[in-house]
Amino acid sequence: MTGHVELVSPPFAGHLHPTLGIGVELARRGVPVRVVSTEAARAQIEAAGLTAVALESADDRVIAGIADPPERIGANPVRLHRQFRGTLGVLGTIGDELERRYRDERPAVVVADFTLPVAGIAAHRHGARWITVIASPVAIGSVDGTPAYFGGWAPPRGAAGRVRDAAARGAARAFKRGVFAMNAAPLQALGFSGAFRADGTEQVYSPELVLGLGLPELELPRTWPPAMRFVGPVRYTPPGRPGAWGAETSAAPPVVTSSTDAAVSRRPLVLVSCGTHLAATKAELLGIVERTAALLPGVDLEMTLGGTQPDGDLGANGARDARVHLIDYADYGELGGYDAIVHHGGAGIVHAALAAGLPAVVIPVDYDQPDLAARLVHHGLAERLAPSAVRGAAGATRLAAAIERALAPSDGRRLALARFRLASEHRDGATGAADLIEEAWMSGVGAGGEQSGAMA
Repeated sequence: MTGHVELVSPPFAGHLHPTLGIGVELARRGVPVRVVSTEAARAQIEAAGLTAVALESADDRVIAGIADPPERIGANPVRLHRQFRGTLGVLGTIGDELERRYRDERPAVVVADFTLPVAGIAAHRHGARWITVIASPVAIGSVDGTPAYFGGWAPPRGAAGRVRDAAARGAARAFKRGVFAMNAAPLQALGFSGAFRADGTEQVYSPELVLGLGLPELELPRTWPPAMRFVGPVRYTPPGRPGAWGAETSAAPPVVTSSTDAAVSRRPLVLVSCGTHLAATKAELLGIVERTAALLPGVDLEMTLGGTQPDGDLGANGARDARVHLIDYADYGELGGYDAIVHHGGAGIVHAALAAGLPAVVIPVDYDQPDLAARLVHHGLAERLAPSAVRGAAGATRLAAAIERALAPSDGRRLALARFRLASEHRDGATGAADLIEEAWMSGVGAGGEQSGAMA
């Protein structure tokens, strides 16, 4: 048996950290592992004790601009297509580089983040196994059930809702076919013959194995592709959490000390998180959190900046307001010191909060966040507030009231949180993913050849 396992991921924390967690588990088992990402991710990869391979063709500033645009993308088809066109150029250069690498040294298995399908296409061409890993399974298109990316819909309650869902699913598939038609030449150059295979599955995901890093209990009723396997969330933070994607190396780091590690009074402690993207949204939220703190004198608030630096003069605790403590990053494995959480609905923090059994207030902004928020609300795990509802003085009042409700959850919410905490304990995504990846690695290389299939 020859070859190694190659984990390919963008440098963003929500994608890279689960990949590293899987890599650490594979390395612990003696499986040869390399992690391919951009130069911005090198420090985090090496801090995890793994071998880093930096993509020479990937410009972190360009990638950061695509992933963190100045405007909300949402379900706006024009903005979605504009972002997709920018992504195509990046995928083309990365795909070419990986083709050259795999021609010279073929891995046995390539585990590609769902945002980098070109790695899987290149792997398959050169006879390696292709496994897709996806931290947010809601992104996978559905042939039935409630579709994602329409603002975070709840399941239908009657015939009208089922008609709504069917129409939206048809619109989503038509949009994907239309995008392929408008970009056929560059997509075919990347190795895709259409948006869908003959069996209706999407070509951007492996036809052999897709690892869903989530809880099936959290998902809404639907049919999943045959290759889908839920292995559970991966809650991993690299030691020291070094580096920040897209940031200048000379940027001064924000405060990193968490009050959960210090001897603090046992007033209720609430974490506020807005992820590592959407810096402008984070700055706006910080202002609301400071207003909210004034309305909750008996509650301590701690906000994670996710690698961004707030504007304005900072006090001794890292904030402009002494009632709010700022930290750089929150360790998703160490949330037990909090009593509740306010978050944006990103997959990582959603599963970390569920594992800790924390009642939540969710303020989803973009991407898959509204859909994950809808699932939390559907299962009685959280309260959802729209970003527009937490602006100005009235927004601070709404947020303060929601935090107070989170700190005094109903019996039904307590039971729901306990149920999902138990589900989280029974699923270790790093172990589950490593089991399947190791099995593929030990079985040797795949059959190779073309995989994309005909357009449906």
